[in-house]
Amino acid sequence: MFKKLSFIALFAMLSACSSVTNYVPFMGNSKPVINLDEEKIDQKSYAVAYASTVQTYKGQIKDDYDVNSFGNGVKQYYDGAILVPIEQIKAKLASGIDSNVHAYYSGVVFASDLQTNFSHLSKTCWSQIDRPSMTQGIYDAMIDLKKGKARGEDDEYISKGSEQLLNICK
Repeated sequence: MFKKLSFIALFAMLSACSSVTNYVPFMGNSKPVINLDEEKIDQKSYAVAYASTVQTYKGQIKDDYDVNSFGNGVKQYYDGAILVPIEQIKAKLASGIDSNVHAYYSGVVFASDLQTNFSHLSKTCWSQIDRPSMTQGIYDAMIDLKKGKARGEDDEYISKGSEQLLNICK
């Protein structure tokens, strides 16, 4: 009897909820890796990351590419969660590994290379970057490339943000 009442109470609670997707992680979220609110995005960081990703991967991302694994690799690198040296990760990429693992490691390496490129602009350039916005820009670009609808350099938001960063990192 207690089992039946518990089951009915659980069912009633779930039914009363406006949406189960609000309570179950990754359900109903079209961007499970990172989905910043628009007001939390730093335009310069997002724009440069987006443009760099499109420039690097345009024409290479197919329908079956695991952009979530790639995005997780980027996110974990910028969060400081990658403890393995990048050279060791690059060596693993050259060996035969599963496609989702390859996408993850590719994201880690891309994030590392992008950070290195910022260091070449100026010594303080990387300190001007908002890492979550950078991750969002890379992830959004990969999603758009997969759909075949990437924004171009002529996009006003992307061009303004890129100009802002170039002015700061002179």
